[in-house]
Order: sequence, then C-alpha cells, then structure tokens
Amino acid sequence: MGRSSDRALRRFAIFLIVVAATGALAAWRARQGVHFTPEALRDWVRSYGVWAPVVFTSVFVLRPLVFFPSTLLFLAGGLAFGVGWGTLYAAVGGTAGAILGFAIARALGRDFVEVWIGVRMPEERHSQWGAGLVLLLNLIPVVPMTAINYGAGLSGMRLLPFTVAVIGGLTPRAFAYSYFGHSLLQIGSVEFRVALVLLAALIVIPLLLRRRLIRWITGPAAIERQ
Repeated sequence: MGRSSDRALRRFAIFLIVVAATGALAAWRARQGVHFTPEALRDWVRSYGVWAPVVFTSVFVLRPLVFFPSTLLFLAGGLAFGVGWGTLYAAVGGTAGAILGFAIARALGRDFVEVWIGVRMPEERHSQWGAGLVLLLNLIPVVPMTAINYGAGLSGMRLLPFTVAVIGGLTPRAFAYSYFGHSLLQIGSVEFRVALVLLAALIVIPLLLRRRLIRWITGPAAIERQ
C-alpha cells in the first residue's frame, strides 16, 4: 500500500470535506429560512430574458456542489419553459451535473475504494454499478440524484455507460416533473391529475419491474450482483 494508499486516503478526505461542506450549506440555508418555491425560481430564471435557458441549465450543472433540490428545478423548468423545453433543458443540465458529480467522486474517492475497501473486502473490488441500476435509480423521482452520481463515481463503472444510463433514466423523470410543474398553473385540472398519475407510475413501475429492467439492459449476470 504505502504512498499510494496515503494519497488515496488524502483525496478521499477531500471528497468527504466537499460532501460535508455542501451538506452544511444546505443546512445553513434551511436554518436561515431561505426557502424556494417553483414559482419564485421560475420568476428568477425568466428575469434573465433570452439567457434564461443558459442560466437554468447552468444551475442544474452546478447543483451537486450546493445540494440544491433537483425537484424544485424540474418543476420550475416546466413553469418557465413549458413541458417540452423544460424537459430538454433539465435533461441536458441534469446529465452534465451528473457527469460532474461522477468525476468528482471518481477523482477523489475511487482510489480509496479500490485500495482500502478492496483489500478488506475483495469481492467489492470487482463489483460495479451497472447501467441498468443507474438508469433505474434515475427513473425513480424520489431517489436523490447526487447520491446516484457519487455512488457510480466511487464504483468501477465507466463514464460512457454511466452517461447513457443517466440520459435514459433522467429524461423521463425530467418530463414527469416538467409536466407536473406546468400543470401547477391549473391545479385540479385533468392535466394536473394526469401529472400526479405519471409521477406515481415512475415510482411504482420501475420498482415492480426492477429485475426485468436490469436483466434487459445489462444481462442476466447483473441480477446476481444486485
């Protein structure tokens, strides 16, 4: 182990500091009474005029660094841009943010997992987050996106399968929340009820079909690792 293990430990310590700092920032915002609503975020984004899509997407990219609730951004996107454009901007920004979170965890934490945990639990050295699992978790609206990205980055998963899986899972989530956000303008309408059903379906159906989805995407062997 030696020097390489010491470097891995130092980098992992930095990773933990980054996570703790972003968590502390979120807790500070809550204690200070800094609360956001989809309507307030919509108005703030729209205040940038033609630059509104760029600002909205950039906030999504940087969101992992400040632990900002993705749900609020999804809803604000639907309110500010409508279902179609809101879905597109959220999917692009969310995917870029996922890659950023993945890269941070990979650069600062993967060596620690490989050197320290791999030595003590050899079976974990070769276990990987499959594309099916990442897609599935991104589909479910209540699963924190930052946790998915960090977990995949700490694993042995490659960037390309991760990115494809994020796009495949995050886009339906972005659509469901954008649709729901847009429907907030007509609470009680048929559109609002359909949006609620769509969100519920994204929670229930992936859980019911978990094994089939993972087998379909990554093959039967992946089931044995879940």
